[in-house]
Amino acid sequence: MSMTETRIIPVIMCGGTGSRLWPLSRRTRPKQLLPLVTEKTMLQETVARFDPPVFTAPVLVCNAFHVEATQAQMAATGRDIGAIIVEPAGRDTAACAVVAARYAMAADGDAPVLLVPADHHVKKPQALCDAIRTALPAAKNGRIVTFGITPDHPQTGYAYIEQGALIFEGVYAVNSFREKPDRETAKACMERGSFFWNTGLFLFSPQAFLNEIERFVPEIGTAASQAFEKANRTDSVFNLDADIFATCPAESIDHAVMEHTDKAAIVPVHTDWTDVGSWKSLRDTIASGPESNAVKGPVHVQDSRDCLVQSDSHHVTVLGLDNVGVIVNEGEVLVLNLDKAQDIKQVVTRLGETDQKQRPRT
Repeated sequence: MSMTETRIIPVIMCGGTGSRLWPLSRRTRPKQLLPLVTEKTMLQETVARFDPPVFTAPVLVCNAFHVEATQAQMAATGRDIGAIIVEPAGRDTAACAVVAARYAMAADGDAPVLLVPADHHVKKPQALCDAIRTALPAAKNGRIVTFGITPDHPQTGYAYIEQGALIFEGVYAVNSFREKPDRETAKACMERGSFFWNTGLFLFSPQAFLNEIERFVPEIGTAASQAFEKANRTDSVFNLDADIFATCPAESIDHAVMEHTDKAAIVPVHTDWTDVGSWKSLRDTIASGPESNAVKGPVHVQDSRDCLVQSDSHHVTVLGLDNVGVIVNEGEVLVLNLDKAQDIKQVVTRLGETDQKQRPRT
């Protein structure tokens, strides 16, 4: 089936705070609204991958703090917006997917939904579109299709998907779905060769996805659906009902559905892909030169390797260090071993919020 015969609705999840990229990413200025890898913001990069006529105008899911900034960034691209769905509170990706499915059914019957995080970097977008083309027949047949990247190191921050039997051309069943394993498990998965990193992209027919939600987490389906049905709509902006959405359990698609369903499928993707979820992953994405350093601003790095150094003001010099991050942003300074990049969220939680000025005593 030609992709031009079926218009896919890209629903871009851009409601996170990106706390692991503090102090650059803040509550009022999250990472998806920042130009981290190129001159475009992460949101603008994401939108640019999905062009008409194959895809409809994108639907953006964000929180109330970021509606105006999101609209401004989209206006700068010259691209139309299908809708902006405003979450009054974060309830993770399962609720977001339910709302996306409900929107798709209301807007275009059972048009397939492509659920996409806004904070990924894809160097070969055509390879991703080719994988979506491959996945479409399976999605139209009731499968919830995810897209897998071959792991090249035992990353503990990603889910691992075990590829099973071929079920459609280029599409495989999922034998198991392991969410963020420990290092030994991640290493074992990588060595087996049949496991892929989960990109966090999902392609599905709305009703097929809602059926699985009803099977495994009906309370999420009910609350998220009712919040959408009672949304306050102004033009193309849907403000989900705050009281109802507050009752919705917060759970990821991975835990809520993918670890349990027999409808899961996977398409391997052969593209350079990065989830820019930490300072280490950003370093890996933008590092250059024989020392593999990533620098930005008034900085000088000497006799050092695998470092990320950024400053928006003061001059920073790094001498004789390896695998270190130094970030100076709006008077805040972060120095870390990049192997501890996943732990920054704990620091932000201790501070209270990403833009809080008071510091704990140690």
